[in-house]
Amino acid sequence: MQKLTKTYIERLPKPEAGKQEFHWDSEQRGLGLRVTSGSKSFVFQQRVNGKSPRVTIGAWPDMTVDDARERARKMAVLIDDGVDPRQQAKNAADAEITLNVVFERFKSERQISERTKSDYTYYMNRYFDDWKDKRLVDIDSDMVMARYKKVVGDSGTAQGGVSMRFLRSLMNFAKATYGGVVLPENPVATLTAKRAWLRNNARTDHLRNHEIKPFVEALRALGNPTMGAYLEFILLTGARRSEAAMLKWKDVDRKAKVLTFKDTKNHTDRIMPITPRVAEMLDALKQQRMGDYVFATVGRDGKPTYITEPRKAIAKANAAAECTVTVHGLRRTFATVIESLDCPAYPLKALLGHSMKSDVTTAHYTQISVERVRPWAEKYEEFILKLVGDIKSSNVVTLSNNGRKKGSK
Repeated sequence: MQKLTKTYIERLPKPEAGKQEFHWDSEQRGLGLRVTSGSKSFVFQQRVNGKSPRVTIGAWPDMTVDDARERARKMAVLIDDGVDPRQQAKNAADAEITLNVVFERFKSERQISERTKSDYTYYMNRYFDDWKDKRLVDIDSDMVMARYKKVVGDSGTAQGGVSMRFLRSLMNFAKATYGGVVLPENPVATLTAKRAWLRNNARTDHLRNHEIKPFVEALRALGNPTMGAYLEFILLTGARRSEAAMLKWKDVDRKAKVLTFKDTKNHTDRIMPITPRVAEMLDALKQQRMGDYVFATVGRDGKPTYITEPRKAIAKANAAAECTVTVHGLRRTFATVIESLDCPAYPLKALLGHSMKSDVTTAHYTQISVERVRPWAEKYEEFILKLVGDIKSSNVVTLSNNGRKKGSK
């Protein structure tokens, strides 16, 4: 051992390339100087919990000998208390982890489908966008309670529950990944502990017949024709919003007049008939194709992606029709109207993509083909277009570049 001083360190010769030497300080236990052919740095090493971890304190001459001794003294005190300085450094780094960092890791490491990943991204951007840069350690139960009440007030109990279940999953993942030091308990647990979860009453919103014409006309007059086509597509097909948004051109077969929704809510693919009006919208969108998705937009990174936020568009259509229907309410409109047209139960379930596993007949014997449901899809579409005023034929209106109807009489 040798007392480390500025002069002593300056005079130390450099070892051969690829080798390193250690010089231990006689004044402070555990403090040493590591010397290589290209650098000199202070290190600290002392036995703790049966191991002797070596930690780099700082580079010389940026760190002085006195500063290195003080740092080593503090680390020695920690070790005397049984604390591994490496673990302490990791805990300090983990304490700076933000919600968005956890979310990105969550998406890359959890085995979730693309549809679920899309839903989670939507929840993150809509309900927790202002929390993305917050540290996990700063998100407490009071914040969670306040955010839950806000989401319920703005979007209803269903979305309030969905948003908090998503956040709960994210926090559980963070706890498993970074440990209880960073996240001693999941702050979303306060909703259960305080019995604050609100009962989710099933929504019944849908378009009444007299509201359909002004609603659709408003969609066709939107400045963004792709968004208008997206919402009209949901109304005409009864598709779930994520199914429509993530529909890709490779899954549209114009010759067979069918399209395929991939990896649906029931974890199966669903083949749907392409009706005349839907075919016209697809042809118009194909002329403006941008990327892989049918209903495409430009993401924050400037690259083509799929539509995720139709709130402004549906708000305009609601204002025109003097109603308050949601995007899912368009799917509910499809189910309500087509049932009123006496569509049988099995074709209706097939068109909506509802699971038939609980029904022995349809699960093991009867298979509902796309041609079995096509007449009902076309009958429904014709009924809707008559309400809109597109004459008697469903192949009259086309989608112009400005989104307004073209060719109607």
